[in-house]
This record gives sequence, C-alpha cells and structure tokens, in this order.
Amino acid sequence: MAGIVLAGVTKEFPGGSVAVSALDLEVADGEFLVLVGPSGSGKTTVLRMVGGLEEATSGEIHIGGRDVTNLAPRDRDIAMVFQTYALYPHMTVAENMAFGLKLRKTPRDEIRRRVEETATLLGLSELLDRKPRALSGGQRQRVAMGRAIVREPAAFLMDEPLSNLDAKLRVQMRAEITRLHQRLRTTTLYVTHDQTEAITMADRVAVMKDGTLQQLETPAALYDDPVNLFVAGFIGSPAMNVVTAALAAADGRVFAAFGDHRLAVPETVLDRRPGARRLLAAGGEVAIGIRPEDIEDAEFAAGAGPDEILEVTVDLAEPLGAETIAHFDALPGVPFTARLSPRTSVRAGRRVKLAVDVERLPLFDPVSGQSLRGT
Repeated sequence: MAGIVLAGVTKEFPGGSVAVSALDLEVADGEFLVLVGPSGSGKTTVLRMVGGLEEATSGEIHIGGRDVTNLAPRDRDIAMVFQTYALYPHMTVAENMAFGLKLRKTPRDEIRRRVEETATLLGLSELLDRKPRALSGGQRQRVAMGRAIVREPAAFLMDEPLSNLDAKLRVQMRAEITRLHQRLRTTTLYVTHDQTEAITMADRVAVMKDGTLQQLETPAALYDDPVNLFVAGFIGSPAMNVVTAALAAADGRVFAAFGDHRLAVPETVLDRRPGARRLLAAGGEVAIGIRPEDIEDAEFAAGAGPDEILEVTVDLAEPLGAETIAHFDALPGVPFTARLSPRTSVRAGRRVKLAVDVERLPLFDPVSGQSLRGT
C-alpha cells in the first residue's frame, strides 16, 4: 500500500481550457478518498493524471513516495476500475481476472492462488467458468473489481464504477466496495458525481468545482460545516435550503428576517460563525442554510418558540413511508424542502407551521458565498 500526493498539479488542454488548476491533494496510505463534483469539475481528469492516462501540464504526482509524474501507467503500480466493465467476452471470469497477471509473466501457481482467493473474497467462486454474457451487471462489476484486486497494487483508482448499475444494485455494490476496502485497506481514489456515494463510502471527501478543490473533509464535517454555498448545496439530498435574510438585534437577541418570517440566531451559532457578527454590526444581510431534516412539523417539535417557526403554504407533499418530503416557498421564487415525520398531517395546499432547528444554522456571506465560520 502507498499514499498518493498531488503537488500543484495543473491540466491545461490545447486551446487554453484549464481542467484542473494547481491542485494540492494527499490521499493517506490505506485511505478511501472520494473526489466528487458536477460534470466538468475536473475530478475524472485528476484520476486520469494519477493513473498516467493524461499528462499533467505542471506539478508533481507521487505514489508510495515515488515521483510517477512522467511514468507510463504500467509502471505506477496502480489498478483501475472504470465505469465500463471492459471484460473480454471470449474469456471466462477466471481468465479475465488472470489476464493482467499473465501479461506480467506471473507464475501459473501464483496466478491460480490469487484468482481463487479474490474470487472467494468477492463471492465469484461459483462463476469462474462462466463468460461475461452469462453474468448480471453486478457480477460483471465484481469481476472488474477482481481483475484489479489480483494485481495487489499500491493503489486503486475507480472512475464512476457504479454508474451503469440500477439504483438497488448501486446500493448493494456501494456496501460491498466499502466492506472490501475495510478488509484490504488499499489506498483508493474514487471518483463519482453522486454525493450519496461520496458521503457513505469515503474516509474523506474532496469536493471539486471548475477544476479547483473547494473543500476536503470527513463526510460528517463536510455535511455539518460546508465551506461555501456551492458545497452546502452540492452535499446533501435533498439539498440544503438557502435564503438571504437581514440580520438585526432586538431585546438582547439576534434575528434573521426574510419576508414575513423571523428566525432567532442563537449565540452558540454566532460563536461558531464569528463572521456573522461583522455583518450584524454593519446592519447587513446573511445567507442562511437550513437542512431539510432540520425542519419538522411544529406539531412534533415540542418547545419550539415563535422565533423558530416558519408558517407556510405547502405546494407538494410526498409521503415516502419513512418520511414525508414537503415542498414550499419560503419567499416568492425561493423553494424550500422539508423532511418531515411520516406521521405528519401536512398536505399540499395547507397552511402549516414548521419548526426549524435554529441551533444548526450554517451562515454564509451572501456576496462571496463563503462560510462565516471565520472572522
């Protein structure tokens, strides 16, 4: 196993398009790090540069302490798993898994041992004699994983490996890959556009936008304390609600007002977001983030005060069994989503009171979009 280090890595394509800009990133030895971001954010380009499939315009890439910036992919001691399975249709599962080892002239007994051990690990032992056409999508993806594992590389690079699977199978494979990493502890750089994959699988998550790293944190820290409005809106499903409000002090307390609504901003929140005090002193505005799960039917929120309530008309209510998703406008043209108890009586067209957990309000500068956690 080995860590991966990118130092000042930039990728500029002919014509001047910059896909990745001066990226500094370190994947610790044995870590599962997920690169996440929308299409065009540069995450796949980063993976391809680490794998040697794209040449970095500038900067250095190190794997296991070796400078591999100018090495060919085969000399980097990495194994890749792609969106497409890329299995040889005329070969059996065992032959597909063994193919790379045969090219490296690995002894036959060693190949057999590695293939059998990996097949057992992945639940493929009964399928070794089958051809890819006789396998399900999930089984094919496990074979592709097995082909990478048998090489016993220093690091795995995975590019959207689950995107071709249906929703149920994606959940299953997500859990399988996580368990597999817990057993192997091989350094893994994993790329996805699916933020649910990112926060459920990763030791740490790196969020990218327009070729730059926005934030690198554990999933919990990223979710609870996003560094800017882009990260706040990208991480979480449904996405964080955001509204611009006026900050003001009255009767020794601080409030955020928008439209007909007024929410208390507790001192504990201001202590965590000291930059908000600057905006308060200037009589300015603040962007407030409210997670859908931090909004509840007031009927089930005992003790919620009048300055913790939104009174709104619900546009749409989606009963999902374990929860009800309510949609409404906090202001005209500012849609909000709430994740309510399945016991709620909230329905479309009703005027309702919803309680907000004001202790969990992230606050952002409405102009720069940056979190106000700093001064």
